[in-house]
Amino acid sequence: MTISILGREIRWVIAGLFCILPVAALAGGWEKTKNIADDVIYAGIDRTFYCGCRYQSDGDSDGSGKITDTAVCGYVAPPTHANRAGRVEWEHIVPASLMPARQFECWAGQGGSRQRCQDTDPRAQGMIFDLHNLAPSIGQVNALRGNDRYADLPDETSDFGGCLIEDSSNRFEPPDCHKGDVARVWFYMQLRHGVEIPSTELAMFVQWAAQDPVSPWESKREKRIANYSRVINPFVHGIAPDRAGACPWEPGQ
Repeated sequence: MTISILGREIRWVIAGLFCILPVAALAGGWEKTKNIADDVIYAGIDRTFYCGCRYQSDGDSDGSGKITDTAVCGYVAPPTHANRAGRVEWEHIVPASLMPARQFECWAGQGGSRQRCQDTDPRAQGMIFDLHNLAPSIGQVNALRGNDRYADLPDETSDFGGCLIEDSSNRFEPPDCHKGDVARVWFYMQLRHGVEIPSTELAMFVQWAAQDPVSPWESKREKRIANYSRVINPFVHGIAPDRAGACPWEPGQ
């Protein structure tokens, strides 16, 4: 399969190190996947994806942890879901409900559910457990976003203090410094798992990717995931990182 985005021809290589392998078999389940993201992929990078708040892992087997500095990172917690403001959760950048797995028999059929797909269907597991699509988030932000689609929203649509996100009417806007990161995950999920991107959103993601280049940390994160899962994100892999694409809290190398 070949796809062209931003003038870059992308082709999956079904051989060698970066062959398409069952991610679920490598990760070993949802709790294990979150723990791998916590202990392997984000090791030493204890900052949430949207807000840059520090968190501390609980050191257990499910990727759980606590937000440690909402005052320092400037995050202001709104009243809704306030009980989740103090913990880190592993968020799907592309929500599971927008993956093709949502239409599988294990989910859409009688007695079906996401949990059933996670337990029984290797195709669904490969989508839901894909490390390229996971990022640490303040639990409250994860809850407020829910299954909202990404969008460009007017400034000051919502108030999260120093965390420059906007959330309104089933739409969510990430900070400018991570819009390209979001776009490149969506491109990857479309190519690898068949996630549908409406034409208007595709145009927005192409613009986001152009305006926010691959940062040093985004590049390092992709390499860590590729080394673990043996699956690359070709919209990040091999692209020279540019510090201009980094959020202020991200490491330079």
